[in-house]
Amino acid sequence: MKKLIPFLLLLFFAVGFMKSQDRTSNPFLLQTWKLTNLDNYIYTYEKQNIFNAKTPGLKFSKNGKIIGNLSKSANGYDLKEDFPGKISKMERYIGNWKKVSDTTIAIVFSSNNSMDGTFVISRLTESGLKLRKIFSADVEKKLDSIRRTKSISY
Repeated sequence: MKKLIPFLLLLFFAVGFMKSQDRTSNPFLLQTWKLTNLDNYIYTYEKQNIFNAKTPGLKFSKNGKIIGNLSKSANGYDLKEDFPGKISKMERYIGNWKKVSDTTIAIVFSSNNSMDGTFVISRLTESGLKLRKIFSADVEKKLDSIRRTKSISY
């Protein structure tokens, strides 16, 4: 009993002061990001100070708004032919984002659906952001079979 009380106190303080892994509340997310690489629905961004009108990017705001510099085409830059091979016209779109879990966000653009969906924040630093698009179970199963036949891996 004498050892149990100090152990419980130590456990309480250790758990109470642990830093959360909540990436969606991280202030690094709330800045302007330029798309540098797109590979199998994994979007890699780097920090930029201002939006460049010719390159795709995102800007997250604290109030749940997001500004996207997205391709004017219906497919956005989801198609590899659109990025970086073809130079397509970029336009600004305003949408919403919300926290789904500690490492997951949902993005919705009402007038351009190229970046709509749920994304896992797989990496977030002061200068880099990596988002991986999440699909439903049946779509994920189809994508896995395509990856196996084409030897694609994350």
